[in-house]
Amino acid sequence: MLGFKSYLPDPPTKKGRIINVTHQVPCEITLRNNVLQDQPMWELTPRRGHGAMYGGVQSLETDWETIYIGWTGQMYRPSSPEFSSNTTVTNIQTTPIISLDEKEKQSLIYELQNLNCIPLFLDSDSVFGHYDGYCKTMLWPLFHYIIWDNATDGRLERQQWESFSSVNQLYADAVIENYQEGDVVWVHDYHLLLVPAMVRAKLPRARIGLFVHSPFPSSEIFRCLPKRQQVLKGMLGANLVGFQTYAYARHFISTCTRVLGYESTPEGVDRGDGHFCHVGTFPIGIDTESVDAKFRDPDVIMKVKAITDMYPGKKILVGRDKLDLVKGVLQKLAAFEKFLADYPEWRNKVVLIQLTDGSTHTMEREVTEIIARINGVYGCIEGAAVYHYHHPVQVDEYYALLSAAHAALVTSGRDGMNTTSLEYVMCQQERHGQLILSELMGAAGSMSSALMVNPWDYAGLAKTINDALLMSEEEKLYRHKQLLKHVKSHTASFWARSFVKMLMESVELSEKSSHTPLLRTEWLTQCYRSSTKRLLCFDYEGTLTPLRKMYGLTVPSKSTMDTLEQLCRDPRNEVWIISGRDESTLDYLLGSIVGLGLSAEHGSFMKYPNTKKWINTTEHLDMSWKHDVVEIFTYYSERTAGSFIEHKRSSVTWDYRLADPQYGLFQAKECQNHLEQAILSKMPVDVVVGKKNLEVRPTSVNKGQIVKRLLASNQDLDFVMCCGDDKTDEDMFKAIKKFDVDEQWTFSVKIGTENKKTLALWHLPTTQDLIHSLNAVVTSNV
Repeated sequence: MLGFKSYLPDPPTKKGRIINVTHQVPCEITLRNNVLQDQPMWELTPRRGHGAMYGGVQSLETDWETIYIGWTGQMYRPSSPEFSSNTTVTNIQTTPIISLDEKEKQSLIYELQNLNCIPLFLDSDSVFGHYDGYCKTMLWPLFHYIIWDNATDGRLERQQWESFSSVNQLYADAVIENYQEGDVVWVHDYHLLLVPAMVRAKLPRARIGLFVHSPFPSSEIFRCLPKRQQVLKGMLGANLVGFQTYAYARHFISTCTRVLGYESTPEGVDRGDGHFCHVGTFPIGIDTESVDAKFRDPDVIMKVKAITDMYPGKKILVGRDKLDLVKGVLQKLAAFEKFLADYPEWRNKVVLIQLTDGSTHTMEREVTEIIARINGVYGCIEGAAVYHYHHPVQVDEYYALLSAAHAALVTSGRDGMNTTSLEYVMCQQERHGQLILSELMGAAGSMSSALMVNPWDYAGLAKTINDALLMSEEEKLYRHKQLLKHVKSHTASFWARSFVKMLMESVELSEKSSHTPLLRTEWLTQCYRSSTKRLLCFDYEGTLTPLRKMYGLTVPSKSTMDTLEQLCRDPRNEVWIISGRDESTLDYLLGSIVGLGLSAEHGSFMKYPNTKKWINTTEHLDMSWKHDVVEIFTYYSERTAGSFIEHKRSSVTWDYRLADPQYGLFQAKECQNHLEQAILSKMPVDVVVGKKNLEVRPTSVNKGQIVKRLLASNQDLDFVMCCGDDKTDEDMFKAIKKFDVDEQWTFSVKIGTENKKTLALWHLPTTQDLIHSLNAVVTSNV
């Protein structure tokens, strides 16, 4: 039988899988009782709220295979025992589901698989401790600049933290269980801030993104959180952390520097272990095509006319907010009252329609009282001044109201990216009503053509309402065009694609960075045993002993001392400690080891093995530059609390490890520029940028010069090993690269992560790993 060639295009190849980790799955779940077949039947409807997030993620499905991992959310079942299959959810009474039996659970898992959803079933205690507890009573207020006002003994907070941590672990475990090589993991919002690090711990090469939809406070606010370090470290497990605005991103970077002491750049945060967490700004948008179609729907147009007819000859102001402390409903009503008092010509000519949902009884009572007062003073027989609707409204009614309004009041005290403002702009393509926007919201950073207000300035907000109603048609049109251009170009789809694109770029950048291979102890041992003349050079702090945050003596451990003593006993070995410390310190710490060579102040002084005399290698150098350097360092010390000057015989160091991390780094860069302009141009010295310090020393003095001298005096070497952990040790690595010894017999070892840029050929993660390797070498040679 002849076949016919298909000319249909091949289906597009997917770029891979994205695992979206969200607090809840993107659908609301209702159990329907099928009394005829005795089988669970599920009603799955799109989840209300977070429409921009779900819309953006779903737009990626054309290029990516998308999977959702999330809690089922509160599920419901019909109150009546019988529920026919043709009954809709909207016309029945439902009650919350406390738990599901195994048959119902498996049935729901099967149904959600068809939507690429992997559900998590959380018990009521976990939900109460995680969402109702830690998320809503600790994180949510703090992220919105509300400091808790009730002092407790901390027991409840600890219980809630345990729930928060354990629930985050459940999400991470679900990701790990379903992860395939090459997947992208995208974690959403403040409910799941620990998940990135938890996934990273099990999947170190995973591509992980985190987007925080809420505001992120300044470091002065965030540091009030008792578990601040754990939360930040959880977030830093991601390759990319995204925020709604530049200000939130800047706050996060600053907080990581101030709270954790990590080094940072405007691009992100360096964790110090080789992992760099990029930080970016991605203002979320809406599905403009969907909103455009809805507000042009004939039913919506009819409702617009009905609303206009209800308030003939009146200007309509609209607001839509949740009733909570940060949404500014009370402030908005107070400002509207001020508007009616200051501009009496608008009385009975302007009406405010305020929609609210979700509330506390206290706020609902306060709102009701202030509205009653406004209507009592400024209402009349023709109608009230404020109409309050405290219940969810249908979608067509909502878009009709936005279309009919002459101005929208979106005046939250704090908010992420309030999508009501974006939807209002889309619905005003004919009327060009003005958007009055709080300058404290995330949307303010990208919608500069709106009328910005301080929601706490009632008189200022009242004046802005008056200005919006009196604005000329030309200015209205100009402002609206600018806003519409932004809304249409920064859609939910654009947001999602921008985030994923930057995530992939940041991962690619990390993967391209050089990876120094891990030193293989067996290879080191084999070369060591086969050699006859060896030179071993070690830095001290950070190499043989761990670094200390507080400046002071770091005493070597007994195992370190024993290892050095055994190395020095071998007549084939010449062992040196090449440190930035001074002579007296090295003598005190290591002088008891027979046969050990010491070099102090980065090579300024040397004490050969089995001698007691220190040789000053800089005695013929001009040190007159020290006075000018000390003067500059003194200037910055006086202006940087916590910094100090360390005087050595051949160098001067300005140390800022005890200063504010961010300010100290800023001052260090200023000081470095000052030194380069005033000193380096006319004197033979170098400025060495160390760990939380700047050191000025003669150009001819560095660790590399000492290694060169040792190599030159030992021409018959067949094994060379140099170990160090910071920038000053790179001079040693450079020196042995130029030495005429087969590379397989040279071991330059960087102590730290494989991602550190270095001239070394090998790396070991910690000082303990180095001591372990040296012990193995010594033991094998016995």
